[in-house]
Amino acid sequence: MFGLLGRTLGHTYSPMIHQALGNTSYDIFEMEPDQLQDFFNRSDLQGLNITIPYKINALQACHRISDIAEAIGCVNTMVRQADGSWYGTNTDYDGFLATLDWSGIEVIHKHCLILGDGASSNTVHVALKRLGAASITHISRHHFPTYEHIAQFYERAQVIINCTPVGMYPHCPDQSIRLAPFTHLEGVIDLVYNPHRTAILIEAESLNIPHVNGLVFLLAQAIAASALFLHRTYDESILSDLYKQFRRNQENIILVGMPGSGKSTIGESLAKLTGRTLVDIDHLITEEVGSISDYILTHGEPAFRAIESRIITDVGKQTGLIISTGGGAIIIPENYVPLRQNGRIYEIYRPLEELDTTGRVLSSGGLERLQQLYAERSLLYARFRQVQVLNTSTPESVAQHILEDFHSNLK
Repeated sequence: MFGLLGRTLGHTYSPMIHQALGNTSYDIFEMEPDQLQDFFNRSDLQGLNITIPYKINALQACHRISDIAEAIGCVNTMVRQADGSWYGTNTDYDGFLATLDWSGIEVIHKHCLILGDGASSNTVHVALKRLGAASITHISRHHFPTYEHIAQFYERAQVIINCTPVGMYPHCPDQSIRLAPFTHLEGVIDLVYNPHRTAILIEAESLNIPHVNGLVFLLAQAIAASALFLHRTYDESILSDLYKQFRRNQENIILVGMPGSGKSTIGESLAKLTGRTLVDIDHLITEEVGSISDYILTHGEPAFRAIESRIITDVGKQTGLIISTGGGAIIIPENYVPLRQNGRIYEIYRPLEELDTTGRVLSSGGLERLQQLYAERSLLYARFRQVQVLNTSTPESVAQHILEDFHSNLK
């Protein structure tokens, strides 16, 4: 038996990954500290991955450890030996090297800033030192320099690596630092993989700074661990294949656009084509408050937008969905990060004279009102979308066009 040991493991991808790697006996083990000694002594365990907060405990339970585990000071992979003893190593090191290679972010002779001082940050520190980083500084909540001193690195830091859980599901889109003040930033790495794009990575994207999340790290360390567990080797293509598989399954397809542009019907076609669940934000609001037009007339548009933003924040944390938003979702800038964190955003554009305004209080008033509304919103749609899709044919053909783009642009 194999598995992942941790204290809280409700949303881990590890069983799915190891099953894809050919391990059909991989489980999760949530343990309290006082259960660890008996757990490590279980004779049916052949291999373990270790996550927060037990990587030091794992090292102490091992009879022999690798040089890299000794250098890092903790163990994330344990393998049972023929004599019943535990061998420990740290495949997170492999994961970080693969992340650098994947992203193309260079660290040699660079000034590197690590957010955090836990076990993962130790792994990153050792890797950066061995790769020849010019300097390595940890920003900590507890020890100098703390986040209050971050400004002194604005003109120095070239690569930032987040090794904290800040921004991780379900506390997304939290963000510990802002990137805009850093004047020489060349790369941002976030070891968080859920959501796919943390707030700090979305800011890096907006600033055109090379960036990468923790999915490659997670997959590469798992591949290295599985090779030890199953005594086998994997083709180099396995990392790319697994990445594409997970991205294809996890990324949301998100539709924005003017009221009446066809988002709902195209969303229904996408759901049929993919077998995914369609989440219509306006439908969720209607379930909560009744008629949207009546609610806006009674309570005002700001009250409606607050409800809409709350629902978008909740839905945006989920993965593998088709999400159809209301026509005005883009007028609240804060809605962008919750939508983008797990999704690719498509603006559905339909010629204004063809828009259906039936029962839509905010877009009623004829073509002149629609022209005014789109003039107000067109730049906002452009800021939100990754792709604009023209809707002048059938919902099925538009949906197929979206899927073709989606599958060819997964990142």
